[in-house]
Amino acid sequence: MFNKFPFLLFCFIVINSFWANPIKGQHNIEFEIENYENDSIVIGYYVLDKQLVWDTILTEKLGHFELNDTLHAGVYILLTLPDNEFLQFIVNENEKSFRMSFDYKNKIDVKFEGSQDNQVFQDYVNFLSKVRPEAQVLRDTIGVLTEEGKDVSSFKNALDKIDIKVYEEQQRILKTYPDLISTLMLKANIDINMPTFDDSEKGKMAQYRYYKSHYFDNIELGNSNSLYTPFLYKRVDYYINRLTMNHPDSVIQSIDSILHWMSPSEETFKYYLSHFLNLYIQSKIVGYDAVFVHLADNYYGAGKTPWVEEENLLKILDRAKRMKPVLIGKTGEDIVVYQEDGSPISIDSIDYEYLVLLFWAPDCGHCKKSMPGFVEFNEKYQDQGIKTFAICTKLKDKTKDCWEMIEEKDMLGFYNGADEFHKSRFKIKYNVDTTPKVFILDKNREIIMKNIGSNQLEKVFEEIFKMKEREKESSQ
Repeated sequence: MFNKFPFLLFCFIVINSFWANPIKGQHNIEFEIENYENDSIVIGYYVLDKQLVWDTILTEKLGHFELNDTLHAGVYILLTLPDNEFLQFIVNENEKSFRMSFDYKNKIDVKFEGSQDNQVFQDYVNFLSKVRPEAQVLRDTIGVLTEEGKDVSSFKNALDKIDIKVYEEQQRILKTYPDLISTLMLKANIDINMPTFDDSEKGKMAQYRYYKSHYFDNIELGNSNSLYTPFLYKRVDYYINRLTMNHPDSVIQSIDSILHWMSPSEETFKYYLSHFLNLYIQSKIVGYDAVFVHLADNYYGAGKTPWVEEENLLKILDRAKRMKPVLIGKTGEDIVVYQEDGSPISIDSIDYEYLVLLFWAPDCGHCKKSMPGFVEFNEKYQDQGIKTFAICTKLKDKTKDCWEMIEEKDMLGFYNGADEFHKSRFKIKYNVDTTPKVFILDKNREIIMKNIGSNQLEKVFEEIFKMKEREKESSQ
């Protein structure tokens, strides 16, 4: 069956040599498309959450196309033009030459010659297309009769027989063709066999834990053939974003497990380690920079990425080194800066229960826009032990601009400071690469929150106070 494909999602890419599979011989694939009048088709493939172009094939003989290239094993896309509809086909290492044919007008009856892998997949698709309509009629009938309060046992029995028929066909394919990519995909879509759990909170938690621990039972993460398929990324993404607790430590544990399971496939390991690194260095979720630092330290810094060029490796490790001291949960360093009259002021010289440490610059547009919010928050909460220490990031002769804006923006209620010659090295100690940059410290200088805006401060502290109250109650 044809599917619509958003052609703009395609993009041409240059793949570095370290991503490529070892050359194992050229594939020769013929495509016969009856009633197709365009002179070109596009061949694409899956990787991670993307569909990328492999090649555009032109022909002088309408309806006949040939792909002669060294292909990696996986699921490919044949895209027809100009309708941007596509069919999938499988490439493996054992079937170097085969033919795919179909009628462009009906786009249903797809035939393969010389490829058992594709034929098994197509036969299974055809099998499902026959039983699904019957099953859907039974489900609709059961729904209607149930609402009318009528007996539906005979219809449920008929539906159970279809389910058994599908299950038996799946098992037949798994046992008969264990090494095919089509079998790999079929297996990945089989639901986990879940035991019965009660409806109590304890039972629900046990059900969740069982499901998570068995989630990848039918997915071969360490099989290199899984990488270029449409199912792998979706399964991994679901595991991280739906089955893992929303906390950096939990995410780290899940990623470590996934990478361990993928490690038998060097290429899959490469792709997903790189994917996770890029994902979490760009994450907007507060605290998730800890995931990036963990990956940098424990994989890139541990000699597990020999494919990465030294220049890029050093950049990754340097960035992680700068981020590590200011991760949430770390103890921030004391810094000594100077007030307008030249007298020193430090974090430890301020009496506070919680400290909003604000790095800002007078020529920062966002600082100017958000500063009234910081001022308003400070006025409202300073009597509750929350103080604001605002450090201007300008150096040398530009420091004078700091004091002008402090007066202009009514920041005199803050503890204000600057460091003309950067003696305190505050930019390094707190990784100040942009402004405004905010850290919330407790009285022990532990970083409990960071990188939030003035409009988020009140909500954050409401949660901090609630957490503190819960801790107080639990200790009584």
